[in-house]
Amino acid sequence: MRKFLSIAVVAAALACGGDDSTAPSASYENIAGTYNGALAGISQGVALDAVFSLTITQSGGTLGGSSSIAGTLNDGVDVVQVLGTGSLTGTIASGNNPSVRVTVTSGLCPNVDITWSGTYDNTNRVITLNGTLPILNSSCQVVLSYSSTVILTR
Repeated sequence: MRKFLSIAVVAAALACGGDDSTAPSASYENIAGTYNGALAGISQGVALDAVFSLTITQSGGTLGGSSSIAGTLNDGVDVVQVLGTGSLTGTIASGNNPSVRVTVTSGLCPNVDITWSGTYDNTNRVITLNGTLPILNSSCQVVLSYSSTVILTR
């Protein structure tokens, strides 16, 4: 009986010995900083010409920060200013040239979230995002939408 218990204890100890506490942790590109990019398009005959800015903070794979847009809408007759700010949340995948996903919440219309997704080019320090930018009226209703790709540089 004593020999059987000794074998059982050794077998249990060996079974528990497979814990690999030295596994490497995820490695994230540091993309914290301020980025700017041109945002342009035409929707229902109205041209958008704007600068889109992101100020990104980062903790591992979690992003935070703020966003802004400044530019004009032009229908060929009238030119109207476009201005907006908001908060930013998002994620970045681990590894080189990772995927990036950001959600911007409008400062004036907090129930409006705009999600952009794309990649970070670690060689050129550029974020390329794809998404749809809604233009909102004072009642927070979407009046125009611009599907766009924006290339943001530091």
